[in-house]
Amino acid sequence: QSRDCVMAPLDEVNVIDVARHFSPSEIGKSLSKLWTARGCELETALSETGIMYTCPLTSCAVRCPILLDDGCIYEEHAAMTWLRSMGSPTCKRALRLGPLAEAVEAFLQHCNAAGYLVSEQMEQAMGEAEMPGTPWLRKIELLEASMEQAEREAESIRHHSLEAQALLERLKKQTAIKKEQAALCLQRFFRSKQSQDKQRSEAALCLQRWWRTMRKGTKKPKKRRGKAQKKGAVKTPEEPIPAAPPPPEPTFELNKQHQQYARIEEKDKRAVLDFFLDQLMYDSTNFRILIVTSSDERAQGLRKVLQMSKAVQYPLVTMLKEDDESHRFKELPECAGIISEGRLRGNPDVSAANMMVNFDMPRSLEDYMLRIQLVDPFVKVMSLPASPEEMGVIRQVEDRFGVVFRNMEGVARFKILQNRKALRNKLQATGSQRQKML
Repeated sequence: QSRDCVMAPLDEVNVIDVARHFSPSEIGKSLSKLWTARGCELETALSETGIMYTCPLTSCAVRCPILLDDGCIYEEHAAMTWLRSMGSPTCKRALRLGPLAEAVEAFLQHCNAAGYLVSEQMEQAMGEAEMPGTPWLRKIELLEASMEQAEREAESIRHHSLEAQALLERLKKQTAIKKEQAALCLQRFFRSKQSQDKQRSEAALCLQRWWRTMRKGTKKPKKRRGKAQKKGAVKTPEEPIPAAPPPPEPTFELNKQHQQYARIEEKDKRAVLDFFLDQLMYDSTNFRILIVTSSDERAQGLRKVLQMSKAVQYPLVTMLKEDDESHRFKELPECAGIISEGRLRGNPDVSAANMMVNFDMPRSLEDYMLRIQLVDPFVKVMSLPASPEEMGVIRQVEDRFGVVFRNMEGVARFKILQNRKALRNKLQATGSQRQKML
């Protein structure tokens, strides 16, 4: 049965309100077919209440979702403003989707959310070709179409791998340059420290000589004896002065060589985490990463975000309960576990982690120390502060343990700029292709 969708004209773009005539489940199925074929990705971020879907143009929450010809979902007002700024818009139609969260839940149920590696259209074609009674010419057409689609997907994967290799080479060169600069700075600091220590030792020797000369030159005055201090009187022992208590020492030592942080905004945390997880897959082996959030809701939302990301190519484990899935964190050689701060104390499986990511920073110095005590004092830590108060916690740790955190903010900013530049190039390429077709 055909349904007539109402078109709402806005300048030269017709907006079709499909949410009035189709359920979120049907919209989710259609999105799974579209994104499986084109390989598009939904922009996401985390908020205090959990997962939040963002517009690629503004990086703000999507309240009125709209689907354009490039296969991406935008905020309606931002998309229309961008299309007007192009003069004659190349996109003639757009789909208003309605409640986006329900449609995405249906999309996750009807597609492979771990990376879209298998095309649903190819599976349908292969199934139809294997059915008995299908003519040979139809089987050949289906198999040829499946092979063409597989070649297109392979070419897309090869293109993404080349981009990743180029980015990795650039990062390696920048890392080598920064290491040389850091070595020069450390050498200058060491020389200045040696000169300061030498001056202090010379000043201490001069002060000691002056004090000895003063003591030899001054005579002690004779004390007059009182009635209690006459000859033969018993001297009362003087009470010893209690020594000052020693300052408290830390109960354990941190892994001073692997304490890192990157101060970024809350909306950019997901992109930076994707980059570090992807980089870790190329640089390390036999790693178990423990990602700590502030609440169970943010942990579940982060699990959905990482499932939809293409950067994570190893298993994800949710450790909100002490069950079989949580025990897999110890058994797998390479994996990433997601847990909230309140579940750390009652889960013994967290001790198997050798890397920890503070996706949500602890509130105080004591909370930071407690996280490390529950995992391992020598665990490698990566923190993502987003406010001056959270940066204050890092400064307190540095003062308490005499350690200097490695600042990775420059690498994180570089990755964010690369993402924005890639999105801008994608939008320009889509517009130029549409103009050529017209």
